[in-house]
Amino acid sequence: MSNLQAAALVTLLVVIAIGILPHVDNFAHIGGFLTGFLLGFVFLMRPHYGWMQRYVLPSDVKYTTKKYLAYQWALLAVASVLAVVGFAVGLGMLFRVDANDHCGWCHYLSCVPTSRWSCGK
Repeated sequence: MSNLQAAALVTLLVVIAIGILPHVDNFAHIGGFLTGFLLGFVFLMRPHYGWMQRYVLPSDVKYTTKKYLAYQWALLAVASVLAVVGFAVGLGMLFRVDANDHCGWCHYLSCVPTSRWSCGK
């Protein structure tokens, strides 16, 4: 395991440990993770390998290919729609709905009861 991987693992464990503290809004952490995952498909779309290979071919060889493949455009479209819909639903829930009233276990996302503290419902 490299130093970079070890640092990433330690950071992840610290974030998880902070997430079980009382009154930490893990709904925001989950929403941020999902948004980052979806926006990664939108902003980090890479050209496929065949398109990049044209730079190493001789200049007299005609090589025509598209920069992005159809499945990449489909992922871009689906991720964009899901990100916008998720953002709208999240804002709607933030201002209009208390998830704890409609979900029996959702209160554990904001507070995990332990022997050191309790979570008033």
